[in-house]
Amino acid sequence: MKNNLQSASWMLCLVICIILSGCSVQDHVIPEMLEIGTETVAYNDGWDFKVRADKLGDLPVTEHGILHLVFFRAENDHDYVPRIEHGTKIKFNGPVVLGANTYRYTGDAFAGRYFFYYRAYAVKNDGSVVYGEIRNFNF
Repeated sequence: MKNNLQSASWMLCLVICIILSGCSVQDHVIPEMLEIGTETVAYNDGWDFKVRADKLGDLPVTEHGILHLVFFRAENDHDYVPRIEHGTKIKFNGPVVLGANTYRYTGDAFAGRYFFYYRAYAVKNDGSVVYGEIRNFNF
């Protein structure tokens, strides 16, 4: 009887080991996050905007560019944080690539304004948004 219990115990341990060896640490891999930065805007017969992608992450980017807010000198809006829901988009063409992503804006959306706040943004395919640093420029 004692031998049968020892055999059953060893068999149970063997079954548990086989089951556990089928589990993988890969199930718990943390996805790589998208990391972007906002480069300083430059004017040269148009506004040259740059979004810097330091890491592309695991989820595809469906849209990227610059969000901006522009204000007249005496305007009462004190929310200077460009966000998807509070700001105007300048969408870049093409896919986001590692390194510098550039776009030349030649429109007149900033004419007559004084304060300009902007930041890089990227929308991932799951709908989440990643932002770069907020920068500002005074005309």
